[in-house]
Amino acid sequence: MKVEREKELEKFTKAEEAYDFQLTLDRIIKYAAREHPTSEVVYRDIVRETYAEALERIQKLANALESLGIEPNCLTRVGTADWNTHRYFEMYYGIPCMGNVMHSMNQLLPPEQLLWTINHAEDRVLIFNKDILPLIEKFSPELKTVERYVICTDDGILPDTKLEPVYEYEELLKGASSKYDFPELDENTPAGLNYTTGTTGLPKGCWFTHRAMVLHAIGEQFNTRWMPEALDQRFTILFVLTPMFHSFAWEVPYIATALGSKLLLDGRHDPVVDMEMVKRERTPIDRPIFICGVSRFLMELIDHPKFKEYKEYFKDAGYIVGGTMFPEGLARRAEEAGLSVASGMGMTETCPGMIGAAYKYYMYDWPDEKKFRYRLRTGYCDTPLCEVKVANSDTLEEVPKDDKSYGEMLFRSVWATMGYFKDPERSKELWRGGWLHGDDLCIWDEDRSIFIVDRTKDVIKSGGEWISTRTLESVISTHPKVQSAAVVGVPHPEWDERPIALIIPKEEYKGKITEEELKEHLVKYAEKGEILKWWIPEKFFFEEIPMTSAGKIDKKVIRADYKDVFA
Repeated sequence: MKVEREKELEKFTKAEEAYDFQLTLDRIIKYAAREHPTSEVVYRDIVRETYAEALERIQKLANALESLGIEPNCLTRVGTADWNTHRYFEMYYGIPCMGNVMHSMNQLLPPEQLLWTINHAEDRVLIFNKDILPLIEKFSPELKTVERYVICTDDGILPDTKLEPVYEYEELLKGASSKYDFPELDENTPAGLNYTTGTTGLPKGCWFTHRAMVLHAIGEQFNTRWMPEALDQRFTILFVLTPMFHSFAWEVPYIATALGSKLLLDGRHDPVVDMEMVKRERTPIDRPIFICGVSRFLMELIDHPKFKEYKEYFKDAGYIVGGTMFPEGLARRAEEAGLSVASGMGMTETCPGMIGAAYKYYMYDWPDEKKFRYRLRTGYCDTPLCEVKVANSDTLEEVPKDDKSYGEMLFRSVWATMGYFKDPERSKELWRGGWLHGDDLCIWDEDRSIFIVDRTKDVIKSGGEWISTRTLESVISTHPKVQSAAVVGVPHPEWDERPIALIIPKEEYKGKITEEELKEHLVKYAEKGEILKWWIPEKFFFEEIPMTSAGKIDKKVIRADYKDVFA
């Protein structure tokens, strides 16, 4: 018998007084201030504020923005560009919670791309660190929509500038009330706008709703089940090394407040500052600490000459590497130093969490080496709030879970961007077939654990066969004289493409490492079957490795610089 849905729906009585609880970001900071009022946000040794104090300053910021003409609940874009500071933490809440959109600007983009993102976002106010004042001044005549400038300083002194009108952040907050009634927002209200790093063409604007960001902060807590202690209320310290302008710092500022954890912010990244902060804040040493950052930051930390003085304070510290493949050599050095490490993966389009190295229940009894190698895989989806599969990018059919059949990683979740800002055509391409396409060449196993073989644009096709640059980089990194490596494919007259490698030796081995010994090292891995012998790079260059603003290897620059080596 066919039932009329509308008649059945009428039976579900809803009280007029019932409160429609929306998933908005103000819920998280209000919760943190109420239930964890003494937990702190710590910026270097300069500022520490409790969550209760932070909420007051967040409300001051909202009032200050209103005084600059930014009305609540109007989806006005406010461009932000600071280092990892308590001020940026306040912007994470103050701007979206008043119903506007935080455009997290990437100040390390090429200047012409940064200018383009500001104009594309139609920012009306810019809040930025004084370090980039010369850059903003330079292209201020080309800013089409900006009406006000707010400069962030540690000393509270407004620098000389030709910008007009201009304000200093702390001075602006001093004159504002600490009481602000955040508007009742629909949870599907846009809250954040973050642009990709523009590796191909202009950057793309990824936007996220309050609902997406709240559920991401909750859902990402599932993906840490590889650690000695899972990420939950026992976790007292979260340290975010990821720049807060990059993918919303992996949402760690929101995750910390949702947990009530102390949040450590190191300003402009400096490994000595990081070591000092961990020593100071992790006393006693048994306090759980979880650190998020790219592999380059981990390498700078554990390979620093001073690290041995601080090593005891990193015992059992969790460190998750995202953004790039986790090189095996670096991971082993980190574990030998006492850290517990794992890989994870996300995209700007996914806010950014996608997959991580969480254990399933039966994996805890695996041998240590097997668990270590599992943690170096890209990961699997350990949250009920998203779905991931490795599939044929055209048919969307899953490839076999045999750890050798290639496919593209496809993703959908409650927190993925619904599209690109003001770009319907590329939005449609991103979501073709109802799945978000990541453009990664992957394999997966019977546990649904995914390993990214390479980015589609980075994989090398030599003589009609594929070579994984990521696998080669990881194997090269295990050589005892190597600090880091980058592999790319360049044109070859006979094989279409052949791999070359850029090598950064460890400090004590500079000038004491040869191409021949690296090739001999790789032959051993070929004999073990971990790589193929014909994968071994034709040439090795002992040069600096160019990096993107997100701390990833900038392979497009390497390919351009070395395109003629076989000519």
